Amino acid sequence: MSTKKFATLIVTLLFTTTTVLAGCTDSNTAAPAAPAKPADQTAAPQAGGKISDKPITVTGWTDFIPATGSNGVTSYADQIVWKEMTKKTNITVKWETTAAPGADDFKQQLGLIMASGKIPDLLGHIDPLLADQYGRQGALQPLEDLIKQHAPNLQKILDTTPAVKGQITSPDGHIYFFPRLLLDPRTQAFAGYMIRGDWLEKVGMKAPDTTEELYQVLKAFKEKDPNGNGKADEIPFTDNPNPIIGAFGVGSRGPNSTDDFFIEDSKIKYGPTDPRYKDALQYLNKLYAEGLLDPEYEKMKADVREGRILQEVSGFIYGSNAGYLTKFNKMLEGANKKPGFIAVAAPKGPTGERNIFGKHNEIDPGRGVSIASTTKNAVELTKMMDYFYSKEGAMLLYFGLEGDTYTIKDGNPVYTDKVTTDPKLDILGYLNTYVGYVSGWPSSQIAEHYLATLSDEGKKGNALAVQHAGKKKVPALHFTQEELNEVQTLQRDINTYVDENMNAFIRGKKPFTEYDAFQQGLKKIGSDKLGELYSKAYGRYTASIK
Repeated sequence: MSTKKFATLIVTLLFTTTTVLAGCTDSNTAAPAAPAKPADQTAAPQAGGKISDKPITVTGWTDFIPATGSNGVTSYADQIVWKEMTKKTNITVKWETTAAPGADDFKQQLGLIMASGKIPDLLGHIDPLLADQYGRQGALQPLEDLIKQHAPNLQKILDTTPAVKGQITSPDGHIYFFPRLLLDPRTQAFAGYMIRGDWLEKVGMKAPDTTEELYQVLKAFKEKDPNGNGKADEIPFTDNPNPIIGAFGVGSRGPNSTDDFFIEDSKIKYGPTDPRYKDALQYLNKLYAEGLLDPEYEKMKADVREGRILQEVSGFIYGSNAGYLTKFNKMLEGANKKPGFIAVAAPKGPTGERNIFGKHNEIDPGRGVSIASTTKNAVELTKMMDYFYSKEGAMLLYFGLEGDTYTIKDGNPVYTDKVTTDPKLDILGYLNTYVGYVSGWPSSQIAEHYLATLSDEGKKGNALAVQHAGKKKVPALHFTQEELNEVQTLQRDINTYVDENMNAFIRGKKPFTEYDAFQQGLKKIGSDKLGELYSKAYGRYTASIK
């Protein structure tokens, strides 16, 4: 039978914005679930105390660019992680890198390497889609047997966390990449809602807890001049409002969420055809009609968004706790505006639930490592990758060397001053430049690593996101090639149709008396068929994890 008939691809329904995670509790915040710790096992059995009893040199290819302001680092070989890995394993990786191009350029460069037939032993920055594509073509080494025999740390995770195995295994039964894992709840939920705390004080209101309370607060922001300039210039809610649709219990595309599907009652459902979707659009239409929602919310550019914040015309936004909440507060503090933004829980909607669809699944969608099928050192490289899943390996990757880049305080790792007070680099910049690219390698991310990169308010925001993220996020699903072709064709037309109608309803350009016609149009262009394809793929996923 033809290769085409059995070709499969992974569609990864994950958002790829900032990889930020944190968790913290206060008197008003429930503690997050117990974190999943990196495996306590050691690396696979080693010869002479190392993976190889003789020095081995292998080739590796991925993207790399040193941070502005760094010195003495021109390759991963200059970093602590890879120097230590050579000492511990007797394996040296000779890195060839590209200067961090855009996603399309990276894929094009990878395609040229694959076509050349001279494939490096290790390939970094591999996402599930690429791994499956080149794995099916025979360019990448199937890993499931190697993992069983030589990767005890990763195998333990696959045995105890079925969702991971289900999201990295292709329908042909093979695993083609070592994933970067996000097992701790704090490392999955990273975005949330934030509001100007000083504005709340000025209008004499508490932080909103429901969508109705949010409406009342935004209305007060509009009418009571919280920025104190004597002008009615406030635009209370800025940026993309789509995340609010989650408060009505249904899925919706928006910041950090790429899909309208959601999980409910052990089934996969499609947001725009759910009756609750209309309720959400009517709510957003009310905000827009009363001037509470930013008129430029569609495809808002970063400079416009930041202008709204710096000019103090907006006081409510959804976004990253590391990016938005921490960054914007630093801007406001510079202008002596305190408390600035404070983290608030995802608002409770009419259904009585809170949801944040912009969260990670158990796997990072864009940062795996694959092994070339042509390598002579598949066993040794499997053992090397597995070391990162051990507690010792994860500590090396995320914290570096004890006594140098971190110390242990009250039982927890803490970065040293050389990391936290570098005059040119923030913590992530320092780690990514001098220690190792912390988001780039197979591992199970340590939550304490990210906690150190957040402000106190950012920690509160992430704790709230953990508490209220909900359980409706769709896992990474697998489609056959034929299914994928149909899904992509259907979604191209359907997503355009949904976007046009959604914004028309929100902006009042289309009355809700035409909502039934919108639903009929969805069916006409294939929403039912799209739902069937997703249901079939989700059925395969649930079967695989059982």
